[in-house]
Amino acid sequence: MPISLIILVLSLILLITYIILYWCSYVPIRPMSQLKQSNPTANASVQWPGLSVVIITHDSESILRHTINSVACQQYPNFEIIVVNNASTDNTNDVIKRAVKQYPTLLRSTHLPQNRNGFLHMTMATTLGVRAARKEWVVLLRPNSIPKSSFWLQNIAEAINQGYDMCIGYNQYYGIDNSSWERCAIKWHRKAQVRNYRAIYRGKRCPIEAENSNFAFRKQDFLNNGGYGRWLNLPNYHEHPYTATFATTDSTAMLMQPDAQVETLLPPIRELWQTERQQIRKAYRRLPRIAKLRRHYYALLSMFLYIATIALLAGIYLAIFPLNNDTSASIIEQYLILEHLPPIPVAVPCTFIVFVALLLIHFIYKAHCVRQDKQRLNIPLVNNPALLLDSDDYV
Repeated sequence: MPISLIILVLSLILLITYIILYWCSYVPIRPMSQLKQSNPTANASVQWPGLSVVIITHDSESILRHTINSVACQQYPNFEIIVVNNASTDNTNDVIKRAVKQYPTLLRSTHLPQNRNGFLHMTMATTLGVRAARKEWVVLLRPNSIPKSSFWLQNIAEAINQGYDMCIGYNQYYGIDNSSWERCAIKWHRKAQVRNYRAIYRGKRCPIEAENSNFAFRKQDFLNNGGYGRWLNLPNYHEHPYTATFATTDSTAMLMQPDAQVETLLPPIRELWQTERQQIRKAYRRLPRIAKLRRHYYALLSMFLYIATIALLAGIYLAIFPLNNDTSASIIEQYLILEHLPPIPVAVPCTFIVFVALLLIHFIYKAHCVRQDKQRLNIPLVNNPALLLDSDDYV
């Protein structure tokens, strides 16, 4: 059998392997069953777990007010709000004091001073908020994240009642100016969350990461695991290595339904986003090895496609320009002495047509599925971004 035919068959095998592995790993965006929107206090037979919403804030006086009001309006009977003021230098403390007076039985606050080197202790702030929680479950929320629905906590509680130990909610990121860097950042975050969603539900495996907002876990588990003590050198985004390290199979749920989502405002300046992205990449480097491999699954899988394409081109080239038995001359010299091109074997165009047809069908159907997933995730914003423009930080 000619070596060119062997390489052509190998290229088809690699292509088919790539397609099979891709679609075995693909999980369409299918949110968990939507809860019936009713008042949970009316259903006394359901045991609603206690939830402590921990908001760690730093210089977010304007948007913090909207976030606290949105959480306080949740239709849920058993929750509290804890605001951790992480060394804010603006009027955040005044906003917190007014909120405590407005919701005296619902909201409590604590603060963390800035150290002498000027660093923000995100690890200490999170630990302080978790320890201050009086409920069994902790829900981390950014000050720039606003729940899309008043049934946000109810959806998290429903997942907890189903037996999950960690609940990762989807963050719908958006910007004020709709600039090019904001669109790029939104795409980057959405891609990471979708990758994490598929990693969780592909064969019921563990998650790769978790956003530092809309993330729920059991308080006692956090304390027993030592919190974020293993990653004290990270400035932020400790949730990524924590989740990848301590999550177990079938214990984590990613909530994609609209009522379980939050709307997260991106930093108003491009340089701030670039700093956040650098911090996220530092956190990625501390992921366990198996989590790193699963995070780069599709990149590694693309190697099959590249190798298959190279093998196809090499097989066609060797079929058109077969090597002579005389190995004393170089390959270029052997090709130069050819008076005319030899006849092309029938296997070459047949293999090429089959290869291109399979690849075309794969990419067309992939584009269709990706478009459907985006339609399920690109839900119109519930909150008006213009309300956030009353602060100079977001002009």
